[in-house]
Amino acid sequence: MSNEEPENVEIIESQETSPIDEKTQKNYSIWKKNAPFLYDYVFTSSLIWPSTTVQFLPDLEKLVTNADTSFTPKNKDSAENDLVYQRLLIGSFTLGMGIDTVSIYQLPYYRNLNKNLTIDKLNFNPRKEEFELNNVSKLSANQLQKINHKGDVNRLKYMPQNPDVIASANNLGDLVIYDRTKHSNVFNSINTDINEPQLRLVNSKNSVSDIFALDWNKQKEGVIVSGNMSGDINVHDIKRDFISKDSTKISTCSNYSNKNIGINDIEWEPNHDSLFYCVDDEGFIKLYDTRLDTNEFNVISHNESPYGINSLSINPKNSKCIATANVEGKTSIWDIRNFGTYKNEPLYRIQSHKDSITQLKWHPNFHNVLGSSSTDRLVKIFNVSNINDENSGLFFTHSGHMLGVYDFDWSLHDEWMIASVSDDNSFHVWKPCQNIVQNFKSI
Repeated sequence: MSNEEPENVEIIESQETSPIDEKTQKNYSIWKKNAPFLYDYVFTSSLIWPSTTVQFLPDLEKLVTNADTSFTPKNKDSAENDLVYQRLLIGSFTLGMGIDTVSIYQLPYYRNLNKNLTIDKLNFNPRKEEFELNNVSKLSANQLQKINHKGDVNRLKYMPQNPDVIASANNLGDLVIYDRTKHSNVFNSINTDINEPQLRLVNSKNSVSDIFALDWNKQKEGVIVSGNMSGDINVHDIKRDFISKDSTKISTCSNYSNKNIGINDIEWEPNHDSLFYCVDDEGFIKLYDTRLDTNEFNVISHNESPYGINSLSINPKNSKCIATANVEGKTSIWDIRNFGTYKNEPLYRIQSHKDSITQLKWHPNFHNVLGSSSTDRLVKIFNVSNINDENSGLFFTHSGHMLGVYDFDWSLHDEWMIASVSDDNSFHVWKPCQNIVQNFKSI
């Protein structure tokens, strides 16, 4: 063995780079410090894997508490307290690095916290010089059910007519349908066996392309439309084509081609059983009518811009009013009756985000309120009635996520409650301060 010391040896220390930069972490600390002044309610949690999808389920249950603040569901009204829970649908996005799951979470919260505060629930914090709830940490979300899923969970949506039926859009080409009542509520965290879906909806081209766009028909039970990144649109009718209890797949569907241009979002017209809109990677907004021959291209085709449109939302009060959002962070609001006329410009166009918009949704009750999320880490809420040349209509920004926000959803029971999920694995549920939203009235 040589005793000579090595010369010119450069020692390189490995450095792990975090996707969250120092400025973002500092901004998060500022947000957290100011959150009590901006919100009436904030719940934050870290998931094992990020989720690209979140949806409030439509039910609301009363809860009763005992001395140790554990919760027992109670369907009938109770005058003792104002504690309720909502359920949420959340997926996982592991990119093949783990077992993907479809999960249902239960979130308990007080609808009116002030009515339920008593002195014995408060502790004085001398360092902060303020009173704090001594058991608030126990009001956290519980995972009620976990279904192991094959492939990434790109998007989840429950059937409006039967919320126990859940559709999953994935990276394997076919939609899968779960009846959650046929899967156990008791789960083993180390169980890696895939839970077979009740149905697989086979696409017309046998494509294995990613699906991010899907929507259930609000008027026709069991009808679902999906669009994939290869430009194929499929409409399946489960109620019509599910002919045997032994069936595990449905291959029959109506197909529409978008000429290999990826479909980013799709939505049924809420008051019609045959019309749906979609938006694509080349900036087109298209309206299809399923009553026409499938060889018919579409009813309306409008090119907004050369930039891809990521999301669309149909106003629940006026279905002729739709909003679209693109990869440049711009939101446009349209009257579709102007398509093809000299008035084919949007009613409003605002630079709502600094980066690509991932989701866009009208408020279910306040039909002049529009929310959007973006890869710029923000969820923003706009009052479109206030949009003009000098005002974007923005009245609230949620900046609690440290990476891009994939999805958000409005609660159907608490008017200003919103759930959002981010690439930083965070899952938030929050309500803007009442002073900010008190002037809005349901239409």
